Amino acid sequence: MKVGSFGNQLIFRVSDETVMTFKNMKREISGNWGSMDRIGQKPLPYFQGPSLQSITMEIILDASLGIRPRRMLQRIENMVENGQAEVLVVGRQRVGKNRWVILKSSEAWDIVLQKGELYRATVSLTFQEYM
Repeated sequence: MKVGSFGNQLIFRVSDETVMTFKNMKREISGNWGSMDRIGQKPLPYFQGPSLQSITMEIILDASLGIRPRRMLQRIENMVENGQAEVLVVGRQRVGKNRWVILKSSEAWDIVLQKGELYRATVSLTFQEYM
């Protein structure tokens, strides 16, 4: 069963053969504010418009769950380095109104077997809204 996706390269799913989901997803939405100095008074804040939204999440890539960690890390690396903008979907709904790019990927190699085979990795992704 498909849980969500980032384009067609990063599919979150749960099935009898494969489990790849995310955890600790956090979305940040903020406004862009400026301030005008005033003599003898506190500065006057003013709204300049919305800021770009951001999302962070962690993904566990585990061979025992039917995922090939190195292959998936390579796929993520290519998306980051190519600046690939995609729609982020969770369930059947888009997250936000616009597409997203992976701004940063940070990976931890949790379990490495003999001969350097990567068995389990945790990857932290930072997405930014793409206009």
